[in-house]
Amino acid sequence: MSRALPLSLLLAATALHSGCRHTQPPPQAPSSVDAVAQGLFATLEDEGALASAYVLDATTGEPLYAHREHVRLLPASTMKVVSTASVLSALGPDFRFQTPVSMEGSLVEGLFLGDLVVEPSGDPSLGSWRFPETATACEQVADALHSRGVRQWKGQVRVRGAEDMDVGFGPGWAWDDAAYAYSAAPTAFVFRENVVDLALSRAEGSDCALPPTLQVTPAFATFTAVVRVEPNAERANLSCTRLRSGPGVRCVWRSSATQCPRSATVKLSVDEPQVLFAACVEEALTKRGVPRLPFTLEAPGPLRPPTPEPLVTLVSPPLSELVKVTNKQSLNLYAERLGLRFARERGGLEGYSALSTALAQELTRRGIPARDLRPVDGSGLSRYNLATARGLARVIFTSLREPYGAALVDSLPIAGVDGTLATRPVTPLTAGRIRAKTGTLSGQKCFTGVVDRPGDPAHPRVVFALMLGNMDDGTSLPANEAFDRFAAALVELPLRAP
Repeated sequence: MSRALPLSLLLAATALHSGCRHTQPPPQAPSSVDAVAQGLFATLEDEGALASAYVLDATTGEPLYAHREHVRLLPASTMKVVSTASVLSALGPDFRFQTPVSMEGSLVEGLFLGDLVVEPSGDPSLGSWRFPETATACEQVADALHSRGVRQWKGQVRVRGAEDMDVGFGPGWAWDDAAYAYSAAPTAFVFRENVVDLALSRAEGSDCALPPTLQVTPAFATFTAVVRVEPNAERANLSCTRLRSGPGVRCVWRSSATQCPRSATVKLSVDEPQVLFAACVEEALTKRGVPRLPFTLEAPGPLRPPTPEPLVTLVSPPLSELVKVTNKQSLNLYAERLGLRFARERGGLEGYSALSTALAQELTRRGIPARDLRPVDGSGLSRYNLATARGLARVIFTSLREPYGAALVDSLPIAGVDGTLATRPVTPLTAGRIRAKTGTLSGQKCFTGVVDRPGDPAHPRVVFALMLGNMDDGTSLPANEAFDRFAAALVELPLRAP
């Protein structure tokens, strides 16, 4: 026989049960960088990915955290830190490329009979739209010629040694990438970053099976582009490949049953930047009323042999600015040209064999063993590069101890602000305190940089590298999110649990 409990006892029991329930501690958030990293890397590695990380004090080099720091992976574009740090070390932040242009011919009563000759310097910014001083390269040449009293000319624009220039794609580069601007060949003479812009368009309501209208920019460029359309594809996109039989590209513009794009644009690489530059200079001279006469026109009387005469020298921005755009925007052409210039400075020769040797010697000088870094190119496009998190972090650490260190750090993207980290989320505490070079290849994602720790007087700044391999679109923890959480922990949390 059951008996009812007195109301006072029932209320007391209820209160006691309620009190016990409320005294259960809530789940604890990770209390240290070590705890956060362990959780992140366990999640990734349970799915078959590879994770490697290394953190050291930016001043003393004391190792502060390590996880599989000796594992070698593809560094991708974090290799740009190696090439840009090396060239800054060799030439200094204030170095500028100088590209001389001379007149070789005779000037007779306003008629210049001869050639404009360019001595290539390897300046990756010549004619680039990114800098005011380089965007007007053709206009500078035209103005200099006009100021000499030239009102007509018969000749051509020549780049010295252009006929001997190899296309020069790096070892281990993928052919599938070669059509695009990010794989433009780092030729000895560069103009407009060795790319043209291709725009495709369709009139509203037009059939997606019909050929589109093509427009190449700049208008003076002669560029071969073969475009076919593929309606009813699985998804809408534009893809291009280089023609193996000659210069130019073949593109496929796909539309799906539900999406018919009306426009698309892509930057594509060119094989002969000297041809592009010659057309640009000719256009600039024409606008200044200095037309080029037909080659069939006879000269007005006997002429003396062509004598080289300096006309103008095209000067690049300082190396610190070139390195900044290289790393923030992850520009492969700039990284390769800067790396090749470093190879020439160190060994007198340009070329990928010379570059690999020079970079290896530079790493030895820094005390970084070959086991930790095997450099093959300057940009990281090569699938033959190998690096460890320990090696990448030590490149930045050793740079901080040299005069150009601030210029290298200034070139790294800032999370939530610019470059390849512009869209990464930040908090009031992490804003402005995370700088890192990113690197991406199929299945690979890497980050290396510096983090400021405002709450840690013992280690106010650390250098880190995070390398993730065997990643795919199905990984439950995306690489960028893993970086966000790891970098935020480096700012906000103690390195180890108390």
